Amino acid sequence: MHITEIDTLGALREVLRRPEDQQLSLFRQSVMEPLRPVWENMLRYLPGGAGHDPALAAAHTMRLYLPDMGREQGLAALDMLERANVQQDNRAALQQAIDELRPTEHGLTLPEVRLAVLLASPDGLGEAGYTGAGNTPGWVTLSVWPGPHNLCKLPAVTAHEFNHNVRFGLPDWTFPMSLGAYLVAEGLAESFAAALHGPGSLGPWTTTLGLDELRSLQPRYQAALNEQDFGVVRGYIFGDGVMAAFAGGRATPGLGSSGLGIPDHAGYALGYRVVQDYLARTGRTPAEATYDPWRVIAAQSGWFTV
Repeated sequence: MHITEIDTLGALREVLRRPEDQQLSLFRQSVMEPLRPVWENMLRYLPGGAGHDPALAAAHTMRLYLPDMGREQGLAALDMLERANVQQDNRAALQQAIDELRPTEHGLTLPEVRLAVLLASPDGLGEAGYTGAGNTPGWVTLSVWPGPHNLCKLPAVTAHEFNHNVRFGLPDWTFPMSLGAYLVAEGLAESFAAALHGPGSLGPWTTTLGLDELRSLQPRYQAALNEQDFGVVRGYIFGDGVMAAFAGGRATPGLGSSGLGIPDHAGYALGYRVVQDYLARTGRTPAEATYDPWRVIAAQSGWFTV
């Protein structure tokens, strides 16, 4: 499988070095246009639509660093990423994930995977300052505003997102997907990342809720396990606060932000616990379990009746 690196960091550096009146046009062309397959589908779910400038709307939604956020701080952040070998380290992490999952041996045709590391806005991704996406086939994207503790966690995000690439290509994953399928997919991706990079590499979305809190939420998830309304499903995965932020702070029916009463990222934490218990009960590895049906994982985890 061939890895193609999309050099958005180099493109952004060139944008920031240009005169201000040229920056936005070049940003659309050299940073956003190569990412079009990633953001074009995303805009379908953007509250209020993409407006007259879809590339810029996507950049705002993705919380990317924009030219008007300042030349000097942007270049300084890019220098930090370069010194930390972020691009090289995550390419290596992606190759490791490919070697571990061996998708072609399982009948999956993924001839190419594109890796893009993106500079995020300084305050756009919360305290963690990083995130990833792997829901576009053949793409792994990482977004980061460099901080003292987050660059070392990016390889785990790369592994997580490539696991999604593989999982989403299996017959078990169809659209619209059920809450159960989504829950297990997130748990598998985090378990795979932890196996390769250690439990300490996991993000706060997996570790902030304790076992007692997850058990108290279990009946809610059991009742909704076969739910397929995408807005509701995402509400159970991301939680009320995250979905409200996506909707611009509005409680928007259909976007999962209308009062489900779900803590932030609860679906990640519960999915991880479900998969971890499945692995412990069956002796399967995360790489092996990536190819198991979600209903089998949910039932044999001991968490759900399917």
